[in-house]
Amino acid sequence: MQNRREFLKKMAIGTVALNSATSLLHAAGSKPAKNVKLSVSPNSFINIGLIGKGGMGTSDTLTALTVKGVKLVGVCDLYDKRLKDAKAQWGNEIFVTKDYREILLRKDIDAVIIATPDHWHQPIAIEAMKAGKHIYCEKPVIHKLAEGKGLIEAQKKSGVLFQVGSQGMASLGNRAARLLIRQGIIGAVNFVDGQFTSAPGMLNAFTAPDDASEETIWWSRFLGNAPKIPFNPHHFFEWRNWKDYGTGIAGDLFVHVLSSIHYIMDAIGPEKVYTTGGIHHYTDGSRDTPDIMLGYFDYPDRNNTGAFTVQLGANYVDGVSKKWGSMDFRIVGSKGSLDVGWDKIVLKTTGDVNTKDFEALGELGQEFDAPRKVSSREYVFNAKKGYKGGHYDHHFNFFNGIRNNTPLTADVLFAVRTAAPALLSYESYLRNEAIKWDAQKLKIRK
Repeated sequence: MQNRREFLKKMAIGTVALNSATSLLHAAGSKPAKNVKLSVSPNSFINIGLIGKGGMGTSDTLTALTVKGVKLVGVCDLYDKRLKDAKAQWGNEIFVTKDYREILLRKDIDAVIIATPDHWHQPIAIEAMKAGKHIYCEKPVIHKLAEGKGLIEAQKKSGVLFQVGSQGMASLGNRAARLLIRQGIIGAVNFVDGQFTSAPGMLNAFTAPDDASEETIWWSRFLGNAPKIPFNPHHFFEWRNWKDYGTGIAGDLFVHVLSSIHYIMDAIGPEKVYTTGGIHHYTDGSRDTPDIMLGYFDYPDRNNTGAFTVQLGANYVDGVSKKWGSMDFRIVGSKGSLDVGWDKIVLKTTGDVNTKDFEALGELGQEFDAPRKVSSREYVFNAKKGYKGGHYDHHFNFFNGIRNNTPLTADVLFAVRTAAPALLSYESYLRNEAIKWDAQKLKIRK
């Protein structure tokens, strides 16, 4: 370990190192299966297919294509306009289809991004793994708790790599927080707080595109295993509002912070989950999942970092607090707190900071600027100018894993273990009771 003076000097004058974004990720992630199928050589392109070109699928693909050596080959979506947009955005040579199976049949596709509604994540992922495709699947990777074990088994049998797409999970802020927590800089952790509020335009009424119809949208395929109902564009375009296709706030928002907490704290799941809330504003039948939720998750001590309770809240009717989309949260310990963002962390302590503890961040390379001292008990760490962000880090880790057979930060077991408390949160809301959970066995305790 370099000494403090050398470390701070290098942090202040060093340049961003491309591969340092994955050095700690490799150490923290789980290794690929021994029978992993490496379908590309180190010097060739990794060809990808996108299944689900909505907002998140498009964002994932744009980020994936910024990773050197990644090429988009095919796009699947159930809506004609999105397929037309794909060609306009990425070139007429892109293969487009409404049937995801045509993507899986292509021999020139090495990996797929699955960004469909939640109820299609597990079925498509299992088929894709059987076809030998590496998987980058949006969160939560399961829609029902019972789907988890099947997904894990499919990955074991196929040997492909599987990464859950909780986009900020591998961010610089998370990696730094993980190191500082292990250093004991804020003492034993006892509380984590994360809040979300309304996005701009969230309160606007839904308006379907003019061309939305059963002629332009494959409605029966969208429904899949969901209850069969007549064509409804609101369900198709705003599927997160409906329990048949997602879990609303729990699976869309809570899972982000839960993923980060599991990574930072090396946690595998809570012992108890309780959630309350309701549909307090959207009482016009435009949704059947809550517009306000408060979730509480009790985690046991693991690796002597502290037993802690997580409080997560989301309010789709709060347009003034401006906490939407940041994914920031606060970790509180017996000696201080960490405010964690993708590219920034703020350390506050009850006593004077021992700056020698900052040497633990040496494992990150030179991605942070020198810590800014606010007082002897508060320091701010900002990513260097040019940092590409947590979303890039996560995709880089995935593609680097495929190319070099290196560990992933959020493999299939991690994905199921972080999806489970989010789904339990929604289940607790429905039951109006606390649920006890066995994270090791992935089952509800009596």
